[in-house]
Amino acid sequence: MSYLTFALKERRLLSFAVSFTFFSSFGQTFLISLFVPYFLVAFDMSNASFGVLYSAATLTGAIALPWLGQWIDRIPLRQYSMYVAAGLLFASAMMAISWHIAMLFVSLILLRLSGQGLSSHTAQATMARYYDGQRGKALSISSLGYPLGEALLPSLIAAMLVVFHWRTTWGIIAAVIALVFIPVLWLLIRREKHIVDEEPGEEGEIGTAKENYNTILSDHRIFYVLPATLIPPFWVTGLFLYQVAAAEALGWTAALIASAFVAFAVTRIIAGIFTGPLIDRFSAKALFPFLLVPMIGGLFVAYLFSASWAAFVYMGLIGVTMGIGSTIKSALFAEMFGTRLIGTVQSMFATVMVFSTAMSPFLVGWMLDAAFTMNSILMLAIVSSILCGLVSIRILPVFDR
Repeated sequence: MSYLTFALKERRLLSFAVSFTFFSSFGQTFLISLFVPYFLVAFDMSNASFGVLYSAATLTGAIALPWLGQWIDRIPLRQYSMYVAAGLLFASAMMAISWHIAMLFVSLILLRLSGQGLSSHTAQATMARYYDGQRGKALSISSLGYPLGEALLPSLIAAMLVVFHWRTTWGIIAAVIALVFIPVLWLLIRREKHIVDEEPGEEGEIGTAKENYNTILSDHRIFYVLPATLIPPFWVTGLFLYQVAAAEALGWTAALIASAFVAFAVTRIIAGIFTGPLIDRFSAKALFPFLLVPMIGGLFVAYLFSASWAAFVYMGLIGVTMGIGSTIKSALFAEMFGTRLIGTVQSMFATVMVFSTAMSPFLVGWMLDAAFTMNSILMLAIVSSILCGLVSIRILPVFDR
């Protein structure tokens, strides 16, 4: 089935997923990083202290993610999606009125949980569960919301921050979620009867959360998947959160690295679109070991070259890995564990991923304050990525039991 035919036939559910991935941007590091200079001034913090706060908020949200994420396997999707959207609305509204560092902390917890965590989880789990032979295409289309947000929102938010106070900007974001995102979700999902009135599938009843997690953890293959799954968001979070400091250290300007985000978004879109049919043809297991190759290449370019073009190649190659990753991971989980527990397994992996991304702001912030060179940080990223890539080779079908 061609992309166009498939997209037209399943436009409601695909639009539902794209809406979630797009609006997950408000809990993603690349957007929150635009507010960091204002946070530092308003709450009298250093880069390192904000990194600790941001890491703590991310970790706190991650604690709730396994329990909240597995409910997508247990309640109707329409009900679950409204809860997640309401959480994102509440988080944005609270950020708009945060006047004390404690309120900032709680707002960051809720943004990271409902945005980066549950919004992405809802879109990907839905696509992985309800499409089998077309799973790759469904995941690649739903993942388009990520690069669209990365391409459109930074410039829009930056322009708003020139005109409005940062708290007012968050108030506008909350209004858009309430008046656009939630009504659109309701219109898209309310008539999907097979989703609203879902019954347990042929694989059997869903067990308790403890039984499900024991089933997942007893599979040795997860230990070959985890490293390569975690390392891209780990380094992207740390490097993007301090993108201005990183750009200056590498000989680039803040304006140049902001422009290079377009390359990141474009390559992420292209990689996601091309990965979908490849998954349907060859399987996610066969493609997974190649996930980190583009990012490693991009890190090497940043390490070796300081010309302006290098910023675009660096961001573009990282975008390729992120585009492949956003499509391939959910398909891989479905191949490994089936669709009955897709919400549970994905929320578990998302929790571990959030824990890893919580550590990178602290690590990168500490290294910057401790006068580590950016080349040293990049070399650490390169070496760790190569090691994780080598481990992932064991997931190839030839090694499968």
